Amino acid sequence: MKRIILILLMIYSGVMMPQAKTVVTQYGEKVVVHPNANNGLNTNNGFVQLGGELMQPTTIKTTGANTLAISDLTVSTDTSDTPIVTTAAGVLKKGAFPSINIIPDDIGTVMAIDGKLEVAQEITALMSTNFLLGVTTGKAIGNITNVLIDNKGTFTGTGTTNSFKVKTDGLYFITINLPILNAGSGTPAIGVYCDTDDEWVTRISSEAKDVRINLTLLTSLSLSAAKTYSFRAAVSAGASATVEAVNSGTTGNGPVAFFSVKRLR
Repeated sequence: MKRIILILLMIYSGVMMPQAKTVVTQYGEKVVVHPNANNGLNTNNGFVQLGGELMQPTTIKTTGANTLAISDLTVSTDTSDTPIVTTAAGVLKKGAFPSINIIPDDIGTVMAIDGKLEVAQEITALMSTNFLLGVTTGKAIGNITNVLIDNKGTFTGTGTTNSFKVKTDGLYFITINLPILNAGSGTPAIGVYCDTDDEWVTRISSEAKDVRINLTLLTSLSLSAAKTYSFRAAVSAGASATVEAVNSGTTGNGPVAFFSVKRLR
């Protein structure tokens, strides 16, 4: 009876205890391996090798001295590949723009907004030919059709008018340079007009009369993505003026009417 019980215990122990095997490596070394390797491991001809399905959440702990590196990685040329990022807890995940901070592919100045790199919205344009203001207290300038930069596609310029929007609420740098040919006794002014609110948001004027004057506006102001704006010029009632697109002189000619809106933050 005791012998039967002992045999049963040995069989039970053999079933329940981890199975191990002794193998001989190619160098003649005897190695005891567990044939049921798992959690990222597998066996191959008696060897425990890296590679396999993870059976549980797994952490590899590193230190400043004991770092983890993978050498000789190939460089990806596939545009559909995604980068690898880590969470605050160190968990690896696939990343995708714009969730990760990579340099965007666009025309313009790269700026940092809330810890991410973005291309600042920018509109830069020239006039193609002169524009007659007539007698007006504020008129959207036409002939701004030579658009150099409009990286967000929000500017519209025709022979009779213009308008633009900003994609994001923010602070924008405004540059306007306009030669005004003043044919009367009125005083000219130039600036940015909010078409939505029907009011000037920035402008500069001159008291010069009956002369050719160059007006330059350099300023910064907050613009709203919910509103539409335009570049405008004005001359006081009773007078008329022309915005000069190209200046000609004794040594040649060149474009002088310049418009620019650029996001600062």
